[in-house]
Amino acid sequence: MKKAGFFTFQLTREGIEARLGEMEKKCDRLRAMYEAYFMGMERTPPNTPRREMNRLMLEMQQVPIGNSALRFRFQALSQRWVLQMTYWNRTMREIEAGTYHRDMARTQRHLAERGGTITEEEALALGIPKNRVKAFVARQQRQIERRRGVTTPPAPATVIAAPAARPGPPPIPQKEARPAAPENATTLSLPGLSDRDFDGAYQRYLRAHQDLGIEAQAVPKEKMRSRLGRQLPKILDEQRCERVRLEVAVEDGKVRLRAWPAERQG
Repeated sequence: MKKAGFFTFQLTREGIEARLGEMEKKCDRLRAMYEAYFMGMERTPPNTPRREMNRLMLEMQQVPIGNSALRFRFQALSQRWVLQMTYWNRTMREIEAGTYHRDMARTQRHLAERGGTITEEEALALGIPKNRVKAFVARQQRQIERRRGVTTPPAPATVIAAPAARPGPPPIPQKEARPAAPENATTLSLPGLSDRDFDGAYQRYLRAHQDLGIEAQAVPKEKMRSRLGRQLPKILDEQRCERVRLEVAVEDGKVRLRAWPAERQG
């Protein structure tokens, strides 16, 4: 019996692999189309291809994937899709508010040379797309008016007589500097995780920050290794496993590395 609001369908392993390959190509092409729109090469955002890609993602969520490699491939594609949609939505809000960083950079260079306010004709000449010129120019004018209204006159110069010199306190002895670690010092291996798996997971962690436009919030690699070195022994003991795998997750606009048991002890 078919239930309302729920559907599922079966695909062979070859069919799932072909569907995932098609979805990965569509995702790459959609990303290029959005970048062309953000740069002003396209006048409208690619809403129709985005709805089509979103439909494919919803359909694949109803497909039971028994192969672990294909299931991991779909999970990686799902995380990538969520990151890209978050980045696109945030950039669209910046464009509507006139705060898009590419438009701001063009205008700052122009105003530094000429000064004053910018007009819609000048904004178009700088390469800002026509559909976001009005919002951008209006915001620039509000900022300039706000600066003019807040400016305060310079304080009058005063002459203060210099006080007589007094003997200062004796200098505080400096602590001896700790010797720096040797350059050829080897990095300790992480328990339950190979260096290769850690490097791959950290690269995905950095790419997730780049897709969200928050590269500055990424934890440095050695600091992340130090954190995992303290947390992994507890995870191995609590989950009764010998090895773990790292996955990249996005929660409330923040990117995190999560450790999951790869295999359990009997």
